[in-house]
Amino acid sequence: MELRQAAQATIKAHQARSRAIAAAKTEAEVRAAMEAMLISEQMTCAYTSIVTVHGEVLHNDHYHHPLEPGDLLLIDVGAETATGWAGDVTRTWAVSGNFSPTQQAIYDVVLAAHDACIEAIAPGVEYQSIHLLAAQIVAQGLVDLEILRGNPEDLVAQDAHALFFPHGIGHLLGLDVHDMEDLGDLAGYAPGRKRSDRFGLKFLRLHRPLETNMVVTIEPGFYQVPALLNHPPTREKYHHLVNWDRLQQFADVRGIRIEDDVLVTATGKEVLTAELETR
Repeated sequence: MELRQAAQATIKAHQARSRAIAAAKTEAEVRAAMEAMLISEQMTCAYTSIVTVHGEVLHNDHYHHPLEPGDLLLIDVGAETATGWAGDVTRTWAVSGNFSPTQQAIYDVVLAAHDACIEAIAPGVEYQSIHLLAAQIVAQGLVDLEILRGNPEDLVAQDAHALFFPHGIGHLLGLDVHDMEDLGDLAGYAPGRKRSDRFGLKFLRLHRPLETNMVVTIEPGFYQVPALLNHPPTREKYHHLVNWDRLQQFADVRGIRIEDDVLVTATGKEVLTAELETR
C-alpha cells in the first residue's frame, strides 16, 4: 500500500540525516539534504519539515540556527506520495553524536514511553488509554529524575506531566499527515465523545478505540517551553510539584520527541517505520 511507500521514503530521508549533520553548519543544510532525498524518491514533503535545535518550538519555520556541539537536533520529516498518502517520523539526535548525561536521561524516559505505547497497540484498545500510558511513564521518569515531586498517578491526574508533554500521543495517518482532521473531531473522536478541557487531555487528536487497518502515530515528547513553564498562573498551580532548581540542571534539553508510524493489524500492530533506529 502507498502508506508503506511513504514510510520507506521517510526512512530514507531520515537516514540521509546522519551524513548531513556531519557536514552541516545550520539546520537548513540538514533539511535540504533530507528533502532532496524525498525528491529523489519522486515524493514531496507531507508537511513543512521540522528541523531545529529549538525542540521546544513544536512547529518551527526558520532554519537559520547554527548547529553547535552541545545541541540536540529534533527532526520531524515525512514523505507524501503523488496521491497524498503520508509518512510522519521524528527523531532527536545529538549534533556531536553523543548525548550529555542529562540529555540521555530525558531521552531514555521518552523512549520508554514510545516503546510501551507501541507495545500496547491492538484492535479495540482505546487510544486515550495509550496517551495516558505515555503520561504515566513520563511522570514516573521525571519523578525518578527528581524533576517532579509526588506519586506519578496523582501527577497525571493533576496534569503535571503536561508541563513537559503538552500534546497528545499522536494522530491518525493516511491521506494527509493528520488524516481527516479537516473534519474537526468528527473523524478522530468516537460518536458522543468531545474534547476534554483538562490541560493534559485537551490536545488529544484521537479519542476512539483502535480498529484493524488504522494507521496511527506514536510520538511522546519532553519539552521546556518558556511560555508554558514561566506562565504565572501555571507556575503558581504547579510550583509545589516541580523541583525548579533540579530542572535547571537539564537546561541543555530543550525538546525531545520520538515518533513512528504504526499499522493496527488483526492481531496487534506493525511498525511501518521500524527500520529507522531510535538510538
